[in-house]
Amino acid sequence: MRLHPKPLDEANAFVAVPSVGAALALLKRLRGAVGPGLSAFEIMLPQAYEGVTGFLGMPRPLAAQAPFYVLAEVQSFRDDQAIERFSASLMEGLEEGVAEDAVVSQSPREFQSLWTMRDSCADYVRTRDHIIGGDVSVPLHRIEAFLGASQAAVRRIDPETEFLVFGHLGDGNLHYVIATPKARDAMETVYRMVAESGGSIAAEHGIGIDKKPWLHLSRSAAEIGTMRRLKAALDPKGILNRGRIFDGA
Repeated sequence: MRLHPKPLDEANAFVAVPSVGAALALLKRLRGAVGPGLSAFEIMLPQAYEGVTGFLGMPRPLAAQAPFYVLAEVQSFRDDQAIERFSASLMEGLEEGVAEDAVVSQSPREFQSLWTMRDSCADYVRTRDHIIGGDVSVPLHRIEAFLGASQAAVRRIDPETEFLVFGHLGDGNLHYVIATPKARDAMETVYRMVAESGGSIAAEHGIGIDKKPWLHLSRSAAEIGTMRRLKAALDPKGILNRGRIFDGA
């Protein structure tokens, strides 16, 4: 465990972007401007953004409508003008078209308001019917193609599916949340396409109980065999986290 110093200053920005490719270009630009000071880079699809702002009863930070939205955060640990470089890089992104509109927090209240919006996405989707979500990861260079192809495939199962996707674009982690009465069939399709894209069906939250039927999509038979042997060695009586990952263990 390592303790990190509290940042001297921090700011965030909510940005409308025309595509995932543009979001990744903006990510590259901001990393180049502030390096490790870029402490978050989140993505939201419109239905998640519009849904959570309605759920919270808050005004939308941006009036512009866009295919994707990004929440980026910068932290400064010394007097290095990181926030100024962050803001300047955003302006350059707007001029070059990788961003369509942006708002930068100007106070702790505005900073917290943007994070409340993002952090409340999980609470919002739990209020919806026919919801299923998969915490998945896909290599950054394949995310744009994966999102387009997976949405098209899910819509072939249910054309009325809502995509309430949000997540940590900076590390390729997506909370792939959808609303459809055909949730299980749709999510199985998503998981298979994650595997075909070289990703993982469990990015942050593990396999647990819900993802057991699809574990083989992310792990080979040899890897699963090794996992079973380790489980048996460390928990011979099968009393720890019973029923998680493996049946009867």
